[in-house]
Amino acid sequence: MLIGVCSDIHDNLAGLKTMLSLYKERNVETIIFCGDFCSPIPARLMGSLFDGKIHCVFGNGDGDKFALLNLANSQFENLIFHGEYAVLDFDGVTIAVTHYPFYAEALAKTGDYNAVFYGHNHVASVEEINGCLWLNPGEVLGFKGDCTCAIYNTESNTAEIISIQSCSDKKR
Repeated sequence: MLIGVCSDIHDNLAGLKTMLSLYKERNVETIIFCGDFCSPIPARLMGSLFDGKIHCVFGNGDGDKFALLNLANSQFENLIFHGEYAVLDFDGVTIAVTHYPFYAEALAKTGDYNAVFYGHNHVASVEEINGCLWLNPGEVLGFKGDCTCAIYNTESNTAEIISIQSCSDKKR
């Protein structure tokens, strides 16, 4: 199964649309979002443009969490908010998700998960800790450089960082 992994959109709608197109082209079945939509607008866009489930955790830049939860409950059944962290199972692969690198590293070190995904620092990274894939997909925003996201393969427990080519409204 191919899973899209993204983080730190910070309202970059052009980058988000490009990412969703890439996911569609690559037959991504579900998305895991590691926090920081900022406003509810990117969540609304994701919910309407992506057909599969979108598992979300909150980041420090998700100001109106109530509005995000209300959006998911009232308009988009495919948006699933798990709170500050999530533990998910796909095809027998257990994945932990959080926004923060410190917690992600601690989770990866436990040996309880096949993969741990996080965001927050806007730096794309694929590493291994004690046999656990430790992934930061980077940022859709493009503040620290390229707009990036990732695709995770549950069969091989590997991830690929993907550059999002069109980020015309990225903020620098």
